[in-house]
Amino acid sequence: MGADYTNITDRSEGLRVSILGGGSAYTPGLIEGFIRQKHKVPLKELVLMDIDGEKLETVGSLVSRMVEKELPGVRVTLTGDRARAIRGMDFILCQIRVGGLAARHVDESVPLRFGVIGQETTGPGGFSMALRTIPVMVEIAREIEALNPSAWLINYTNPTGLVAEAIKRTSNIKHISICDEPMVLQESLASFLKVPPEKLFFDYFGLNHLAWARRVFLQGKDILPELRRAVREVPFEKIEPLFGEEVLKDPKVRMELENTLRIFVETGMLPSPYLQYYFFTDEILSYQRKTGKTRAQEVMELEKDLLSEYRLVTQGVRALEIRRGGKWHADMMVGMLGAIASDTREVYIVNVPNRGSIPDLPYEKIVEVPALVDAGGAHPLAAGRMPKEVRGLIQAVAAYEELTVEAALEGSYEKALQALGCHPLVPSRTVARKILDAYLDEHREYLPQFRSKTS
Repeated sequence: MGADYTNITDRSEGLRVSILGGGSAYTPGLIEGFIRQKHKVPLKELVLMDIDGEKLETVGSLVSRMVEKELPGVRVTLTGDRARAIRGMDFILCQIRVGGLAARHVDESVPLRFGVIGQETTGPGGFSMALRTIPVMVEIAREIEALNPSAWLINYTNPTGLVAEAIKRTSNIKHISICDEPMVLQESLASFLKVPPEKLFFDYFGLNHLAWARRVFLQGKDILPELRRAVREVPFEKIEPLFGEEVLKDPKVRMELENTLRIFVETGMLPSPYLQYYFFTDEILSYQRKTGKTRAQEVMELEKDLLSEYRLVTQGVRALEIRRGGKWHADMMVGMLGAIASDTREVYIVNVPNRGSIPDLPYEKIVEVPALVDAGGAHPLAAGRMPKEVRGLIQAVAAYEELTVEAALEGSYEKALQALGCHPLVPSRTVARKILDAYLDEHREYLPQFRSKTS
């Protein structure tokens, strides 16, 4: 990436870490990750930055209480000033949502009008999110380059793969984009097998939210064939209790698990749960129409409850219960940070430039593969050629992603239409144009680069 990797923080002094989007309901769970790993990843300063002052105050008060109790001596600062959260930091963690959950609702509801799945990161919903998010993330990367070029940006902002590609094209900052879905698969499978997650190695390949574990090794043996036979023979009702009551309380999560196992039995490969939108399109479209509300609306209700709960925790009325984001999100983010800061050369599945890891995709395309993470960043391991039964789908979505990034950066209506028109979940160019025009109308305040578009 052309960056200087020699400025590695002295861990004995602790790290200065900021969180952009610090008012998110995810943040307390992330702080619990720092608490769990405080001896491995010590903090000196924590800065929470958010443009929503009310949410920042609610979440920040709780975080301050947590840090005071579990990480004494760590300074906590709340700010609405992004420059304050960039200057002097060793690591800048990013989990922003441009337009908030209201914009997500638009992302998900517009496609449904035209008979297309509405989902946050997959299909038209992810396309719309990318058009809004990429310009802001590019701006953040340029500010880091100007104000603190030695800092690391660890990005969790969706759509992760497209954001990573846009930053790579426009900036030389040190950054890694991550997603906790691979870790969710790893920890869920480890729970099923009753082994520690670190004992499993995933032969994993693809794009963010469109990836597969071709093989999973335990003590040198690929366990997927035996697991597939077992899943075929055991009713789902006997499998689901292994994943915990809290996880399966959400009907969406339960459906994802069931569909993931269906795909696994059909293909012999363990898929990202987001593959369900491609394998069972008609079923999920019918389900979304029957619910009468978008997932964004459900999350709005959950977030409202969580923020109310956080206020009660801050007041000492009740104990903290992490539900939004949970352990996976925190351990992935904090673990990645620790691997870079301590140069421990650990393997994580991340979003990183391909560089030949998957020969069937462009050399610089952002892919989601296992990588060795150290003070120099993420170094992708060879994943090899993709199985032909999934190669075409992944290549089609890769082309869609490249066009979407170009459209977002250039404000090109033509490229936006090309991108949406070639996505496998969009049935025709006519439908693509209707969806695009609806997004440009309803999201006009977040898409200034398209104001002069012509159709």
